[in-house]
Amino acid sequence: MLKQFMFVLAVVFLISVTNFAQDSTNNGLKDLHNSVVKVDDSKDSVSKEPWNKVCPVKGNPIEDDSPTVEYKGKIYAFCCPGCDTKFAKNPEKYAKNLSEDGKKFVGKK
Repeated sequence: MLKQFMFVLAVVFLISVTNFAQDSTNNGLKDLHNSVVKVDDSKDSVSKEPWNKVCPVKGNPIEDDSPTVEYKGKIYAFCCPGCDTKFAKNPEKYAKNLSEDGKKFVGKK
């Protein structure tokens, strides 16, 4: 009888953990869908060239293999992976760090 009770308790625990993990994952996806920023990790995007020459987050020269983010009709490229995530969290702040032509970093480092 004790073995049966322990088995049922273990099954209920595993189902609860699985449901909790799925809820956490789904909430993250909902946040991504509500974002106004589009992240484009594809490397073979020929028609979408980045307009900037320096990273809007750190001011370093952009790298060819870094991810890109589309914001207000412009494709932004970055100096390294991770800058795209920072940009996506507050794109208005980081977009202001670039000159009008995207060739110079005018923000604070």
